[in-house]
Amino acid sequence: MNTDRLIDVLSANLEPVNPSQLGRTLLLAMVTGGVAAFGLMLATVGPRSNLGSTAHLEWAAAKVFFAFSIVLAGAPFLIKSIRPGRENETKWALLFFPMAATVALTLLMLLLGREAWGTPLGARAISPARCLSCIPFFAAIPLTALIWALRQGAPTLLSRSGAIAGIVAGGLGAAAYAMACSSDTVPFIAIWYSGAIALCGLIGARLGLRFLRW
Repeated sequence: MNTDRLIDVLSANLEPVNPSQLGRTLLLAMVTGGVAAFGLMLATVGPRSNLGSTAHLEWAAAKVFFAFSIVLAGAPFLIKSIRPGRENETKWALLFFPMAATVALTLLMLLLGREAWGTPLGARAISPARCLSCIPFFAAIPLTALIWALRQGAPTLLSRSGAIAGIVAGGLGAAAYAMACSSDTVPFIAIWYSGAIALCGLIGARLGLRFLRW
């Protein structure tokens, strides 16, 4: 069989990939990954003991809101990265806007006074090391699911696609960790949550280079 004949055989009966199907695959990966991250949190560190109080619950909600804002910011770019020709539409400023806004809020509160930062409210503050380890740990399953979902498409900028997947997975891991974290301060969220999510992005970039080749 010559080369031209081989090309004709391989290209016969090709059907275009349904973009909506790819979107549903990514959505399924995010939902199942988020549920798995929450389950992993429950099975390991567990929720904070005083989560039921109104003050602690409000802080947990603020952390979850921060984490999901990153997921929502990254999801559209994740969908674009799965389709060739649209990868360069990623606007990193929009992707990192939730983190930048939280850092700006921290600086504003610094100017207003330390009492505006928030306090542990009687709870022992969780160390940054635990935050930096738990969030990537909880993000591992979501990141695996998102890498699998990306492989159903045809990403060409592998490192960038992997990095976006890592950031989204990091947001899901941070949302799960928010239920266990007892450090109720804006600076802690701005620095350590953002740092842990950025670490997930770096891990995703490395994994993308290795596992998104096609």
